[in-house]
Amino acid sequence: MKKGALLGMLILGIVVGIKAQSATKYQALFVYNFTRFIEWPSNNSSEFVIGVLGKSSIYNELQTLASAKKVGNQTIVIKQFSNSSEVVTCQILFVSNEVVSQISQMAASFQNKNTLIITDRAGSTGKGAGINFVNADGKQRFEISKSNVDKTGLKVNKQLLDMAMTTD
Repeated sequence: MKKGALLGMLILGIVVGIKAQSATKYQALFVYNFTRFIEWPSNNSSEFVIGVLGKSSIYNELQTLASAKKVGNQTIVIKQFSNSSEVVTCQILFVSNEVVSQISQMAASFQNKNTLIITDRAGSTGKGAGINFVNADGKQRFEISKSNVDKTGLKVNKQLLDMAMTTD
């Protein structure tokens, strides 16, 4: 009986781990695809920078995508930051759950700086995130706060708004 329960717990742990890994992969794909539906002001940089604040497995998934994709003519560069004081200019900033408590501060510091802030913690759009990943009915979805995105100076395509769960 104990072996059966242990085996069941092991299988459940593996399934949960695979689901989490799969969710992270989907989130990285979403992040990349957001670049197609959000308009950044033109700049002369050859790089499109996606930052990850705090530890998150999305960093590795984004690195994999960056090696094979571009945003227009720009090479995708993924940067990881340990704390908010390290964050430099980037077009997208993914804020991990580890540091999501700093979201209000990050949103205020990136106002009008053309940086899209993305999280995956419930309630983060109410604290300044532009996009937040959610799990709805067992599916990976996302919610958008158009007003938060507007504050950064970016423009959201209507198609993206139609696909999202909007929060305002």
